Amino acid sequence: MKRYLTILIFSLLITAPGYQAQAQSSGCACDCLKPLFDYLIASNRLFIKESDHILLSTLIADANAAGYAVSGSSCSILTSNVNRYFYALTTATTGTQYRAQMGDCSVTLKSASGNITFSSLKSRNCGNTGAVTYSNGRPVNKKYKVTRSVNVNYIAGASNIFSSVTTYPTTQLDSTAAYMRTAYASNSSKYKIATTFAIDSAVNIPSNAIVLSANLYLYAYPAGFNASTYTNAHSLYTLSNLQPIATVYRRSAAWNYQTTASTLLTGSVTDSMSIVAEIAKQDFQIDIKNWFSSSRRSLDYGITLVNTKSVPTTFPTDTTTLYATFCSEKYTADSSKRPYLDITWTLPSDTGVVASLYIDSCFSCNYKPSGICYSAITDTSVNPYLFGVAGNWRPYRSYGFYNPRAETNTNNATNARTDGTVSNFLSFWQLVNGKWQPQDTAVSRWVWTAQTTLFNQKGAEMENVDPLGRYTAGLYGFQDALATAVAQNARYREVAFDGFEDYNYVGGTCDNVCPAARSFDFSSYKSNFDTTIQHTGNYSLRLDNIKVASVTSDVSVDDPSFNIAINAAANNCGGTDSILKSIRLGKEALLPSFSPLAGKKILVGAWVKESGQCSGSAYTGSQIDVALLHNGTVESTITGKPSGNIIEGWQRIEMILDIPATTTQLMISLKNTGSNIVYFDDIRVHPYNANMKSYVYDESSLRLMAELDENNYATFYEYDDEGGLIRLKKETERGIMTIKESRSAMLNK
Repeated sequence: MKRYLTILIFSLLITAPGYQAQAQSSGCACDCLKPLFDYLIASNRLFIKESDHILLSTLIADANAAGYAVSGSSCSILTSNVNRYFYALTTATTGTQYRAQMGDCSVTLKSASGNITFSSLKSRNCGNTGAVTYSNGRPVNKKYKVTRSVNVNYIAGASNIFSSVTTYPTTQLDSTAAYMRTAYASNSSKYKIATTFAIDSAVNIPSNAIVLSANLYLYAYPAGFNASTYTNAHSLYTLSNLQPIATVYRRSAAWNYQTTASTLLTGSVTDSMSIVAEIAKQDFQIDIKNWFSSSRRSLDYGITLVNTKSVPTTFPTDTTTLYATFCSEKYTADSSKRPYLDITWTLPSDTGVVASLYIDSCFSCNYKPSGICYSAITDTSVNPYLFGVAGNWRPYRSYGFYNPRAETNTNNATNARTDGTVSNFLSFWQLVNGKWQPQDTAVSRWVWTAQTTLFNQKGAEMENVDPLGRYTAGLYGFQDALATAVAQNARYREVAFDGFEDYNYVGGTCDNVCPAARSFDFSSYKSNFDTTIQHTGNYSLRLDNIKVASVTSDVSVDDPSFNIAINAAANNCGGTDSILKSIRLGKEALLPSFSPLAGKKILVGAWVKESGQCSGSAYTGSQIDVALLHNGTVESTITGKPSGNIIEGWQRIEMILDIPATTTQLMISLKNTGSNIVYFDDIRVHPYNANMKSYVYDESSLRLMAELDENNYATFYEYDDEGGLIRLKKETERGIMTIKESRSAMLNK
């Protein structure tokens, strides 16, 4: 087992496990999970996919909008994970166990005995155990599609419908058609057509289900019964001597593609109902609820569409051709026209507990691994300075001495040896009782000019502050190797930038359980990163039509404090002093992720490009929405649209907004609201009164590719094959201008 160490400000040594369980109050967890899962069950959203990128805060807002009282601050599992994703870990709608991931926590809905249908559960009151208990009782609605069908054609005489048939009587089976049809003709053409189809997935209906409704949906085949002769899908009731065009039968025995034509045409059927058509291409909704009073096997055994007229060797004389034509499950032109069953059922009233929902496990990162993989458990002595365990000194404050210089009269002759020295200079350190101590800066001439407040794990300065309380912050990327943004008059936690360039830049790490926090984290959208079109660098974020990419950050008041625990032990080597065993810091001592301060004004900027846009007008199919949330509930949403000139296909988005003091979360959503593909790049956020520059590097060579100024306009750096800088280009409102170009070569003699 390894312990990974991080040295923080003041040279304190941290040793910490990689994760810790989140304590949950049992009763509180039940009270907050119960209404949330009541909403998920009622809205059929239990099985959200990870690729859907649905935040827990979004579900809380949707639940409250639907009338379910869910509070994001009601218990720690929601408060801690409100800005994280919710998704199902299981896909089966029935079974003994359902699991879902809620940010850093997983929850389990487990059956008390046997398989249950998760969408049919009804919650009960919270008990002392903290688990949410469920009983059967909620109606279940399902749509089951037709899974197989076969058309049976009985041809007793010459017909233009079956012109290739010359031998009579002939029977044909067709299981590949995109239509299902039934017909009866006894005039010049003599044939009878029937279709049998099945809904195999209906076997999942519980055997004790009480069917509340069951409707079979059949959609008219757009091409008609026969393209050359009968272009209507059905023969009309008013033109068929008031005869039904078809009868729907429930089969009493199973069928397959080896079942004989004669059986499929007439045999093993029961429970029938006739249908008539009043318009040529009429769709039908057929109520078959009564079929479920006897057997649940009705639908997988099969349903037959047939005309009730008999099939003698010689057809009786009838000048009317009766026919009906519907789309089959193989119809591809419009999948919404495929036949299906819409059924709603409930289970017998059951007041007993059939399932329980509980929090399975939680973890949260409270450390960041160092760049050196040092094992704290070793059987040999090690040099702590070699492994970076000790001796890591960081600058804390810088001081300057303020006092007049020795030469103040400029009329005197200059003495190079003595002029310019500081008068009455006092050393910063003074010896007091045999110990070196700093001067009292409150009364001395030593004045501090800057104080470093944050470092990253590689010792780079991340934030400093001057005596006037003005902060300067820097963001680092590429495994903390390169500065990606610098902001004046802004805290580290208040600034964010993402050019999507270093998500594939992964160096050697000791532990991947707790990855380094990013200002923006679009890791779940890596499949949307595009290398063909970009504003700067090599990547942009591509969104297809009506797609959204969202990230959420916490908003809170500024609190620079953190917890510290010192573990001392008795000195066994004599003396009365204690010895230091370890110092443990809370996770608040780690570098904060992007979390702007409540009550401040911020600026959000980005660049956007839409495909298929040939004119110079503003883009209309893209926008950035910033939602301000309070404990998971959206209080307001501000929308930013592209504006200004389109420069080389890219247009800038810039929006200014105030964060209310009550806001607890900030959700930034990049949206494609049109039909074209949209590309986003160089997204950044900083306080309104701050000044920010950002930098984009090539992930392979780590060369600077672009520098974005205070207004998010880029300066591009271009290199030759040997890595020499050959060209500087500047992005302006009038386009991209070349401002410097140089060439050099070595002449061989």
